[in-house]
Amino acid sequence: MFEPKIVSADPELPLLGETGILNLKKEIELGSGLYKKLKEKGYVIEDPMLSRYLQDIGESLLSSLDFRVRDYYFYLVKDGSVNAFAAPGGYIGVNVGLIDITSSEDELASVLAHEIAHVELMHSMQMIERAKTINMASMISILAAILVSSQDVEAASAIIYTGIAGSAQSMINFTRANEYEADRVGVEVLKKSEYDPQAMADFMRLLQSREQGGELAGIEYLRTHPVNSNRIAEITSRLSGLQKKPPKSTRYQQFKDYLFYLYPENLPNQTVSRFSLALGYTRNGQYIEAEKIYRELIDSDPDSLWFNYALAENMEYQQRLTEASQLYHSTLLLFPDDLAIATRLVNVLLLQDLPQKALDIAMQLYENHKTKPTIYQLLVDTYTKLDNAPLRQLAEANYQWYNDNKKQAKIQYKALLSKGLLDVADEARVKEKLDAN
Repeated sequence: MFEPKIVSADPELPLLGETGILNLKKEIELGSGLYKKLKEKGYVIEDPMLSRYLQDIGESLLSSLDFRVRDYYFYLVKDGSVNAFAAPGGYIGVNVGLIDITSSEDELASVLAHEIAHVELMHSMQMIERAKTINMASMISILAAILVSSQDVEAASAIIYTGIAGSAQSMINFTRANEYEADRVGVEVLKKSEYDPQAMADFMRLLQSREQGGELAGIEYLRTHPVNSNRIAEITSRLSGLQKKPPKSTRYQQFKDYLFYLYPENLPNQTVSRFSLALGYTRNGQYIEAEKIYRELIDSDPDSLWFNYALAENMEYQQRLTEASQLYHSTLLLFPDDLAIATRLVNVLLLQDLPQKALDIAMQLYENHKTKPTIYQLLVDTYTKLDNAPLRQLAEANYQWYNDNKKQAKIQYKALLSKGLLDVADEARVKEKLDAN
């Protein structure tokens, strides 16, 4: 996925040496495996708009780090319990239930900053060390089952039956010392970012008050990340003298509205807004009523990605493909590197039998997204329409490669090389991949 750099610009974080690189490879294997397992079970939310939004918050926080040795992947989990978790290798999951109780993007960013800190402080490596007696495949299955056990009774029962639930649970429970360390580093990450560090203390107080009031009895996040008054006081002390920053984004509610539109059962605390009302109309097939509200909202906020996207989607559902593609295109001009918008635009252009235009859009985004499977799926679909078998097969192989199915990708790469179907540049890139692994 990436080449680790052995650097340390921050004396407060550990230095990775040769052993660290080996552990980092283990981390990635475990984190990637856990992600795949949750995905197989249908718990990972793959909507491109929602995924991009969460990843953008994470990347904004990561840009404040002095150095990075791992890639990060932030993903939403289809679970109504209040939880977030830092899996090894930079895989950070956030339950829909946690989004439900946050009131601002800054609060969500504070949770992500804390989880990033757990990863950067190598708490996940310590987790691996504590689990030496459990093989990798079993560990992945156990952790996946624990993380979704609130909704997967069968999986939870299986853990209890194996008799290793206690040791497995200890792998995702951070110690008090871990929590204080992650708070310290998380606050520093927030200070260097555009987000308000005060949001971390605000969110902790919210969790504590809701737990004490019985609203969040047995809250999952508090089981893995225990909150107490001393910890809140420590965070508040670190924030002393800092002025409260203005909200990083005023469109957080739009994100929550769209999430509620897709997963209403997991957001019981969501209030009805004009946008959520319009999305509800779309869900029910009342497209005319929905469009009226979308246009009113766009008049008040013309540059809103969410409002424009929802209106174009509403048009698409009515088979008004020309209008939908025009709106997706104009929105892409506002957000020229947005893969979610580009994906919808490419798909609509293909429905209109305009594969060359679709290819032009896909290639505009290729350079900045060439390690993401989505771009190759777009190329597969586009080259299929263009009847270009060699480039379609190459895109299929690249999709497998960047989807971490390297064994299958290698088979496809070798087949392409044996047939001599690639130009010199593509052939060189394929050989480089085969030689590197």
